[in-house]
Amino acid sequence: IGDALVELGGHRGAFQAFDTMATIQPGVSSYARVAHARMLIGDLDGAIAAERLAVDAAAEQGEAEAWAHVQLGKLYLARGQFARAGSEYGDAMRAFPNYPYAYDGLALVAAARGHLKTAAAYEQRATEIIPLPQFVATLGDVYQTMGRATLARRQYATISVIERLLRANGVKTDLETALFDADHGRASLVLARRAQ
Repeated sequence: IGDALVELGGHRGAFQAFDTMATIQPGVSSYARVAHARMLIGDLDGAIAAERLAVDAAAEQGEAEAWAHVQLGKLYLARGQFARAGSEYGDAMRAFPNYPYAYDGLALVAAARGHLKTAAAYEQRATEIIPLPQFVATLGDVYQTMGRATLARRQYATISVIERLLRANGVKTDLETALFDADHGRASLVLARRAQ
C-alpha cells in the first residue's frame, strides 16, 4: 500500500503505511522503505539511520545484505561522503561477490573522485554481469568525460538496442528513455508524458 501511495504522490499515507509495516514486521523491507520515505522529504540523516537498521536486519543474508549496503552507499554518495559510500559498496561485495549494483556504486565513487579509468573498469564489469540501461549509460558518460567519444557513442547505441529488446518483451521503457534523453540533451517530453 505504501509503495503504491508513494507512486501516486500520497506521501503522508505512504509514510504511515511504512511506519505500520516497521512496527508489525521490522526488517530489511520495512526499514528500507522508511529510509526511502525519509530521503524523499530530504531527511538524509533519518534515511541513513533507517538504512543502517536495514543493513543490520539483512546481516548474513547474502544478496539482501548486499542490496542494503548499496542503498546505504547511495545515501552517503548523495551527501558527497565518498569514502563512506565506497566502504558500503565494498561491504556489499563481501556480502555477495560480483554484485553488479556494487560495481556500479564503486564506479560512481571513482568517477566522483576523478578516477575515470577505475570508474570505467568497474562499470564495464557491472555491464558484463547484467547490461542494465543505467549501467551502460553511466559507462558511456564516463567514456565521454574521458574524451573517448567513439566508445561513449557505442554505449549509447547499446542502450537503444536494450530498450528495443525490452519493449519487444512487453516492458515499458518510456520513463527510462525520457530520463536518459533529458540527461543527454535530447527532447523527451512526449515520452515522459506517455510514461504517466
